[in-house]
Amino acid sequence: MSGRRSHPRYAVATPWNGAMRVLRDVSIQRTEGDGLQAVSHVPGIAGEDMTLDVIGAGTTLGLKVRVIDSRPVMIEGAVRHRIRLALVNVADDAAVRAVTEVAAVAEAM
Repeated sequence: MSGRRSHPRYAVATPWNGAMRVLRDVSIQRTEGDGLQAVSHVPGIAGEDMTLDVIGAGTTLGLKVRVIDSRPVMIEGAVRHRIRLALVNVADDAAVRAVTEVAAVAEAM
């Protein structure tokens, strides 16, 4: 019976780094300054980095954002979550402004 208890029964593998993409529909609003605000069915996690795909005016932008905070709110009798977001890349701010201007012109027509 030598080696019975000291023999390794399993090996712990080194975990892999990865990313998971979960698509959720949100409503986006621009806030004062350089922030964005999203209203979602699920809460955000403060400090989490994510990609926000903004679709409008015939274009799609993938913005790198960070969750600042998330608070529950009542909207039309249902609990939603208001998530404050900060743009991670400064270049994204110019892109958001351009899409916002194009969308405003398209709505006016």
